Amino acid sequence: MPASPTAIRPSDLKAMPYGGTPFRRVKDGIWEPLWGGRRVLIDVLGGVIGIRDEEGDPVAGFDLLREAVRDAARADELVLDGYLLPAPLRSSAGAEAVVGLDSVVSATDMGRQFLVGRRPGADERRERKEAARARQVAVHAASPTAFVAVDLLWLDGESLIDVPLAERKRLLEGVLMEGEVIRRTVAVRPPVEAWFAQWRALGFH
Repeated sequence: MPASPTAIRPSDLKAMPYGGTPFRRVKDGIWEPLWGGRRVLIDVLGGVIGIRDEEGDPVAGFDLLREAVRDAARADELVLDGYLLPAPLRSSAGAEAVVGLDSVVSATDMGRQFLVGRRPGADERRERKEAARARQVAVHAASPTAFVAVDLLWLDGESLIDVPLAERKRLLEGVLMEGEVIRRTVAVRPPVEAWFAQWRALGFH
């Protein structure tokens, strides 16, 4: 278990519950849209907001978004997993951020990112970063940017990596308030056919 929130890396997610289980074998699963923005971890540490990329490297800029996260946080220490997207977002009633299909990370790529056990070398990490940039929705540090939180990995001194996903989602609702540029992803349980139709119509995988 990580000793500090900043020790959590996206690669840690492969060790989470169901991380290596084929989805067809997961009973009573939780379903959500696959976002196409820039994936980041956001750290809230006593009012200081840090943003890290998929390799754990610091991301500069996004000052207005950092202020919004600071205002939305209802805990002293958080690590949020999610996506940066161009602002503004639409209503949080569903998954209404319009994302082109060509910018959405494929399920195969997403699975490969999280389920491969070995640590990639520097060249491979660089290639993955370049490929990820090519398929991401354009977000720039100087442009209005929103954050969609999909998971909560740390809360006030405790790692949540071993906590079941449904419980992490419940905790996330209580510690991150939604606002103009802050959203929590929608997550649903079966039956999901109506949701799938809506998500696909909006451009999600």
